[in-house]
Amino acid sequence: MTEVRPMRELAPHLVWEAVLLLAAGAVVAGLLNANSAVFSRGQSWAGLAILGFAACGLALSLRTATPNLAIGSIAVLAGWVYADQVNDGTAVPAAFLVAVLAAFGVGVVLALLTGLTALPAWAVTLGGGFVVSAALLQATEGRLVPVTGAARASGGFGAWVAVFIAGSIAGAVLFALPAVRRGLCANRPSGGEDPARWRPAKLTGALVGVAGSAALAGVAGVLSTRLTSAAVFTETGHLPYALAAVLLGGVSVFGRRAGVFGVVLGVFIVDGVRRWQLIEGAHAATTLLTTGLLAVVGLLAVWLLELVGRRLAPLAAAPVGDRSGMQPAAPGFAPPPVYDVSPPLSGPPSGYPPGPAPTGIPAHPTGFPAPPPPTVDGPVFGQPTYPSPPPEPHPGAIPQPWTVPGTGGPAPQVPSQPASPPVSGPPSSDPPAGYPQNPPPAWPPQN
Repeated sequence: MTEVRPMRELAPHLVWEAVLLLAAGAVVAGLLNANSAVFSRGQSWAGLAILGFAACGLALSLRTATPNLAIGSIAVLAGWVYADQVNDGTAVPAAFLVAVLAAFGVGVVLALLTGLTALPAWAVTLGGGFVVSAALLQATEGRLVPVTGAARASGGFGAWVAVFIAGSIAGAVLFALPAVRRGLCANRPSGGEDPARWRPAKLTGALVGVAGSAALAGVAGVLSTRLTSAAVFTETGHLPYALAAVLLGGVSVFGRRAGVFGVVLGVFIVDGVRRWQLIEGAHAATTLLTTGLLAVVGLLAVWLLELVGRRLAPLAAAPVGDRSGMQPAAPGFAPPPVYDVSPPLSGPPSGYPPGPAPTGIPAHPTGFPAPPPPTVDGPVFGQPTYPSPPPEPHPGAIPQPWTVPGTGGPAPQVPSQPASPPVSGPPSSDPPAGYPQNPPPAWPPQN
């Protein structure tokens, strides 16, 4: 079952990726028809590499249900750190590493704030992105930071495209393992779980999703600075284009559900359509509008994939009585009880033997346990007692034929217990104290 279930989850995404493959082929054919030398230039591969790493980072954060909306600002920060380092005389590889580590450090701070508070990652990273943009604007004073010499590059981006493709597919295969998904996708609530409830697994998912996506966005920012030979101070469109590519690739905005090749195909489609429009001389507003339409198509695809995925491989909660999906109770607290809601058993009550109930014991409705019958030798500790039937009237009981006050009529003949004999001496035939000593001459009295 552990091998079949991942394939059932991936099946709808693989079908959608087949459609994306046809669309990517059509875009590539259109590009070659517009300009046959489009892929012989370095800028085409550079655009794919920059968008690819940004989209790969955003997809990682969406897979862990911790969407990082600060990847654009973090990419700009990494590009500025890279330019500042190389202008100070730092070697290009060392400056590259320092810039990526700076982006990763910002991601760790945002991940800790997300994972320790159980706050939604989109809100934390959106606010964090504003803070980073404000700090960059203050540090650069709104000016470009140029780079010269070996710090800039016009070629060699094809290798970075290969790294992006290999990393995206390897990460998707890794996330197809059930153990990895359970450990990193805890930020997606399921089974009616309170999304604000904190768990240690949420911190792990936030560290991988937010911090990892920040590092990948840092790579995209450095590559962008190397291509343009200058570091900018504001977002240049990494987030909207990456979001369109990721959504078109079928990565769920709810987390966990995603395919294998979708991000790669989405990047080729979004960047190819944008470059095709640039070749044709389309207006910038038209390019942005097309990117937005592709994002809407991706959202509809995600909705459809979630709908089909819930039917093929639902992420159901644990059934009643199964504690496998529940977190262990904190020390000193008992686990929550599991109540039995099964219907009552049919048949005679469990407290009675087959046949009619014993004399003197009230009947009980079917389905409720009746108390045990009384024992012969007296009640046992913890066993209820039952009233005995009233005694038979004694033959020597004295009648009480006086009238009932307020009614004028004779009282009913109520039997009474005989008087107890004296402790010593011969038996006495006198009536006990409280009874009439001399009966009236006639009974009942005559008018």
